[in-house]
Amino acid sequence: MVAGKGRGPGVVEGLVCADPTVVVWLDGERELWWSRAAALEHGREEPDWVTAATGADRLSDLTPAQVSWLFVKGPEASARALLATTILLRHQQRADLDRVAVARFELDALALALNEAGEDADRLGLLLLPFRGPEAATLAAGWLRHLGSARLWGRMWLQRHAESAARALIPAAAGKAGKARQNAEDGLRYLSATGKGPVVVKAADGYGPAALAVITALIEPAPGWELPDGELLTPVPVAFAQGPQPARKQKLQPERWPERWPEVRTATGAVMPEDQVLRLVGALARSRLAAAPEPAPGDPAPDGGGVPMIVESAAAAQPLVAAADAGTAELIAGGDRRSLAEFGRALLDDWVTDDMPPAEAWVVLAQAHVGDDDTMDRLAPLVKSWPARSRWARAIDGLAVLATVGSDVALRHLLAIEEGMSGGPTNERAVVHLTQAAARRGLSVTQLADRLAITHGLDSGVTLDYGPRKFTVITDDHLTPYAVGADGRRLARPPKPGVKDTNPEAYQWFLRFKKGLRATAAAQIARFERDMLAHRFRPAADLAAVLLPHPILGPVVRRIVWGEYDTEKRLVRALRVAEDGSFADVHDSAAVVDGDARLGIVHPAELGPELAVWAEMLADYEVLQPFPQVHRTVVTLTGEQRAATSLSGFEPVETERLARLLGGDWQGNGFHTRNHLHTQLARELPGGLTLVVEVEPGVTTAGYNTVPEQRITEIWADDSWSDHWQFDRRTPMGACDPAILSERLVELLGMER
Repeated sequence: MVAGKGRGPGVVEGLVCADPTVVVWLDGERELWWSRAAALEHGREEPDWVTAATGADRLSDLTPAQVSWLFVKGPEASARALLATTILLRHQQRADLDRVAVARFELDALALALNEAGEDADRLGLLLLPFRGPEAATLAAGWLRHLGSARLWGRMWLQRHAESAARALIPAAAGKAGKARQNAEDGLRYLSATGKGPVVVKAADGYGPAALAVITALIEPAPGWELPDGELLTPVPVAFAQGPQPARKQKLQPERWPERWPEVRTATGAVMPEDQVLRLVGALARSRLAAAPEPAPGDPAPDGGGVPMIVESAAAAQPLVAAADAGTAELIAGGDRRSLAEFGRALLDDWVTDDMPPAEAWVVLAQAHVGDDDTMDRLAPLVKSWPARSRWARAIDGLAVLATVGSDVALRHLLAIEEGMSGGPTNERAVVHLTQAAARRGLSVTQLADRLAITHGLDSGVTLDYGPRKFTVITDDHLTPYAVGADGRRLARPPKPGVKDTNPEAYQWFLRFKKGLRATAAAQIARFERDMLAHRFRPAADLAAVLLPHPILGPVVRRIVWGEYDTEKRLVRALRVAEDGSFADVHDSAAVVDGDARLGIVHPAELGPELAVWAEMLADYEVLQPFPQVHRTVVTLTGEQRAATSLSGFEPVETERLARLLGGDWQGNGFHTRNHLHTQLARELPGGLTLVVEVEPGVTTAGYNTVPEQRITEIWADDSWSDHWQFDRRTPMGACDPAILSERLVELLGMER
């Protein structure tokens, strides 16, 4: 039966794809997936594990180690019986675990693969690749709008199973409007755009002439739709790219809104007629995010095997706000920019006042077309607050607006938002937007932050102006501001306004200036300390060209020990900035540094025997460092310890200290137990490693700890993708970044000053 022959899309009811699901492996693929069983450790195998497996009703009845054992070599009948149940436990090696299960149990693992891929498409969507059937097709088509690796898994599945995909998606693509139809249309358009159009048409013909007519109209190429042959990662055609972020339907109420809108002026200064204002609002309502950037990220088998390269949506390249269409651009060009920005802010204020209805969320994206720096000042605090209010989608839109506008003001706000976050997907998106924005200027994020650091006017001169009396404002090396009189005398504090002063408000202005300068200095000092811990580098030329001339950054960088690094991030030599702006080495001799050399802030754990020399030198010059550097508490490994694969011999640690660490960034291994008893703590290190700490008798996070101290039995390093159950230690401690290893050990052992 065909319905909806008017302006809407055609609908053909009653179509069903009855294809059975089968497993189709590529050459060597099953063997590759099964080979990951060697990487799945499960610790010491206990005698009662077989009984536990045979008596379990679901996988969540077993410990994480038991699940790994079961999938690799446990009783086959028990494993097959439990595969359809949900895994609720934490596994770092989830992708390995599931690939091994699919390789061993094939079709019996379909439910597991569908559940896992549906739960985390970016990380686990590749599990669907060998399964050919309608359920897998539905999931794969729904991933084409993702930013992360799920988009790649969806494309790979559609290319690999094109005929099956077409048959599976046509019933939904010809069915009633909704999410299922949209996803199915996306899948068929993608197949057609990548050379599989004849396959889609043949499959549609099998459903009858009505379905064929609907599907043919759906995939009919639009101008510019054609693609080069056969490329999986070629950009999605323009006609399809308009789909991933469609404009939301506008629900305007013209009868009441114009009364709340400010006047909009045309470019000639005239008042814009009301009907044209309504047209402008309708055009702005088409604002949307651009299509996901190409190529889709990920790799199911880098270097022919091993751990797949997975990029989650928050860490993938982020889309900006799409450029205005021709009609919208013409309307905007006809308006006065300042008036349009004020109008856009009024729309934003109305939308926020109305409790941010999702149907009118286009108002946020529209600010990228009409907003100015004042708009960014208004928008940024909202964006910062939305994640805490669970308005995740609005925060994503707001970050995209700030990045799209890309002015100094907008990017300063983006930097402040990122620095104020404590992690999570929104923080990752902000970092990606900053990275992309900096790259558009030919800079790193660190260089961008240096150039956008505010000066509070100190670069051009600041005056405390009482009217008849004027004082020059200067700062000392520690960025404390002072007023200097006409006689050149520096005043300990600014004078109070007198009866003859015509601008007594200047005194309060100075107090606000001093407070703002103190906050800026503290924020920049904290940023430099983070740069030290994160090994962020700058070209040496930036010190003389950007940092030293800056009235706030300059006094800070002069009190820091810098280092020249090689391409492997290894310290070549430590340096300081001399009084004349040149470099001096550990012997206090002049050092010539190439302008392209990589300079970073040295962590004291990298200095070795030179640390004491640098501390003495800075003391001789009476340099008070802005944050703990040469006097920072450090743990430095000996040559023997660096060669070893584990460390031991540590003093006992307070149980409550470890419990606090588990409440922060450290991860424990006891969340699957009833009393949450953790005998292992872990924290990520740079370079794909994790620091693992074994403790006895264990720390609980589910109640009171009755044991006052914990004995550290071993500290070792492991791959970050591992679950850390193995008995053998493969990674020498010298492979760990010495700076971050020191920071982690100081935190663990309670050695902070």
